[in-house]
Amino acid sequence: CFKANSTLINEPDSTNCLEIDGIILNATEGAYKTCLVELLSSNTVVQSVILKDGKKKVKFLLKKNAMYTIRISKKEHITKLVCIDTRIKKPNYDLYSFSFETRMLPETVIEKADRDYLDFPVALIYYDSRKDCFTYDKEYSTKLKKELALN
Repeated sequence: CFKANSTLINEPDSTNCLEIDGIILNATEGAYKTCLVELLSSNTVVQSVILKDGKKKVKFLLKKNAMYTIRISKKEHITKLVCIDTRIKKPNYDLYSFSFETRMLPETVIEKADRDYLDFPVALIYYDSRKDCFTYDKEYSTKLKKELALN
């Protein structure tokens, strides 16, 4: 499950281009009541948030012209990766907003699936110059779900 929404924020900063916020719907449910959400750049954790005590929301501010990964993990659940490309080819000083929500899946759900696909990100987020907003590759996410037999 990956749903998204994108808007333009009217408070620009010359170094940042994207405010991304997510909701992990079942972050604090079940036997394990915490969920770790990490923002990575160049395979290095640059920010991390532990969701606990009923909290489900996370927000990161991303710099332009960079590649990021959000890693969402919870004990006995499948780790999810979301890749974000903040490259904007035209001069741009706008700050965009992108929202998503997802649900952590227990490891037991994937027993039949090809485990090689678990290393792939569940979503690829990028700037769409035609729409002038950040969006995600729906075709990629749909294909990955089919490969994992999650439909």
